[in-house]
Amino acid sequence: MQRITRRNFMRLGVGGTSALILGLYGCGATPGAAPRASASGAGGTTKGTVLVGDVIDHALTSDAWPGAFGYVTFRTHRALHDGRSVYYIRTDASDAEFAESERLVHVPLLNAARDRGITNDLYIFDDDRIPVIRHAPGSDSYTPLFQIHSVSGGGRLESASAIDAASRDGSIEVESTPVLVNYPLVKWNGGGLTVDDAKEEYLGGGQLIEPVDTEGGKVTLKLHEAFPGSYYILTDASLGGPADMMNVPVSAPTWELNRHQATDKVWVFVNGVEGSGAMGFQPAVFGHQAGHPAWSPFWDHYALEWIDPDKARLLTSASNIRSLREAGDLKEYNGVPPTDPQGFVVNCSVPVIGGNRTGA
Repeated sequence: MQRITRRNFMRLGVGGTSALILGLYGCGATPGAAPRASASGAGGTTKGTVLVGDVIDHALTSDAWPGAFGYVTFRTHRALHDGRSVYYIRTDASDAEFAESERLVHVPLLNAARDRGITNDLYIFDDDRIPVIRHAPGSDSYTPLFQIHSVSGGGRLESASAIDAASRDGSIEVESTPVLVNYPLVKWNGGGLTVDDAKEEYLGGGQLIEPVDTEGGKVTLKLHEAFPGSYYILTDASLGGPADMMNVPVSAPTWELNRHQATDKVWVFVNGVEGSGAMGFQPAVFGHQAGHPAWSPFWDHYALEWIDPDKARLLTSASNIRSLREAGDLKEYNGVPPTDPQGFVVNCSVPVIGGNRTGA
């Protein structure tokens, strides 16, 4: 798979403008002056139904910034990567019992990724030692989809290589569990998700409302609307060009989830009805709502273009889209126009569901 860099990606621009390229990745700009505020001072009060137990606070909307998005604050968790601290959030799990006990979204489709060589490793100790991960952003092998391993025995272990060595010499026991989890990293050695100071656009300067609070153990991200009744976050993407434009890390192995039917579909719009979604048009549409057995936070990303913009109307379901695509009213691009037919996968968990604001 050829990597699309920021430079050559911009040369592939539809219509010849970088603004359009940004929009194709969800840049629903709502320019205008507004006071900046921390999440604690955000004006949004509309609440949804929280699906993830680590959610501390959220609002579906906010009048504290001009952008058409709310916010969600997660409790963060610390791990070690090669002896250095990293911080992650927890959103989804493949195992029903584990998901229920940890208050995560159960995603049965993730089981299809087990034993495929495309998951990361998360080592949990049987005492109070800090967990260890194998790959962090910057590695070609980084993915937020972890297999959980249970470690007993041994002393201080702060890297996957140290765990491997201790396992070989018999000083520890490592039990690989069948549980796969979606635990996106938000801060790591030398990097992290970035803060959007202007808070005007879907993408803007990044997906964080404010910096990761490592001492307080929390992080606040933008919360975006989609149909049906879903509010999601954006944390990583499988392809370099889109990831760069989104200001999120590359998670190349997640592309393989597509091959093993561990993804769901998402459609964004490049023209049509104006709204809070991509390029200022309507919100995205999911194949299924979070919690449905066919739903996955790893989305096979598609873009839609109305052939005749005068026929455009608000679409709220996958069935709407499929029928209009088959009738020739919509043109579908794999990924977005510049990446078609290659496409890519984005990781967009849904911590909150609720009634759609758009079209209400």
